[in-house]
Amino acid sequence: MNAAVDAVVCLLLVSAAVVGLVTVEQSPPSTPGRADAVADTLATTTAQVDYSLAPGVRELAASERAPSVSDVPLDSPELDRTTHGSLAALLARSTTATSGVDLPVDGSAETNATGTSPEEIPALTRTRATFRRGVADAVRARTGATVRIDATWQPYPGAPVGGAVGVGPRPPGDGVHAATLVVPTGVDPLPASATRDFDSLGAAVAERTVAVLVPAGPAKTTLRGNDPSAALIRYRYARLEAETNASLAEPLATEDTASANERLAGALAPGMTADLRARYESPTTAAEAVSVSSVRIVVRTWSAAAEAR
Repeated sequence: MNAAVDAVVCLLLVSAAVVGLVTVEQSPPSTPGRADAVADTLATTTAQVDYSLAPGVRELAASERAPSVSDVPLDSPELDRTTHGSLAALLARSTTATSGVDLPVDGSAETNATGTSPEEIPALTRTRATFRRGVADAVRARTGATVRIDATWQPYPGAPVGGAVGVGPRPPGDGVHAATLVVPTGVDPLPASATRDFDSLGAAVAERTVAVLVPAGPAKTTLRGNDPSAALIRYRYARLEAETNASLAEPLATEDTASANERLAGALAPGMTADLRARYESPTTAAEAVSVSSVRIVVRTWSAAAEAR
């Protein structure tokens, strides 16, 4: 397994911390062994997911950004990867790894009044397409047929950045029990200084958003290589560069990922600041809604009888 690219695209989540972060939100009150028990299973059960970088290599080759990557056969063992962790952590990794950016076409900071649902945002790249499917299969095999699991990540409600992963059938209209897991993304929570004004808040949220999409430290390590993983990281940066209108050629020429991320955050910050200012009455209220440092996993269960009604 190439640990560096796994760390960059799938993120490093503190799986051991998940168990203590299970909270239960039930409506109606949970039947023993249902939603809360499934949430416990997600937090404590580990699994191994095998996948391939081939979809990302295929996409990259088609983009003509790095023609040399097409020399790697799509069935090459060089593209095989393995990730191990709790089901909750794997779901969280899958969600952030397949997140995307959906800024206005003209690059303006104009606010979408209704916001953007993370389910509507297309993935930035397809590098982890098979990882996402593998995680869904592993979760489905351990949760049953009358369970729906939705993992979402978004810097704040309505943000033009985010991702979602759904596993299982849609629940019926009633007789549904629910429980929630919160999994850390690995970025620091907002500091108190971020609530001084909307500009400070927007900058802090943008910085953490970029850190989730492409962590600078692991990215730097990966870029030092000369293999498909390095090409895919450069492609990920190229996609972010195109989405945000940032200029990354200079820092990436020297593998200065810290500066590259700083430029991306700087490009995202004005739009996020304007969006937060339009949605919330004060920076303090807005900060309370910020969820950039966690992935939310909602478990819903129901009985076969409820499904039949």
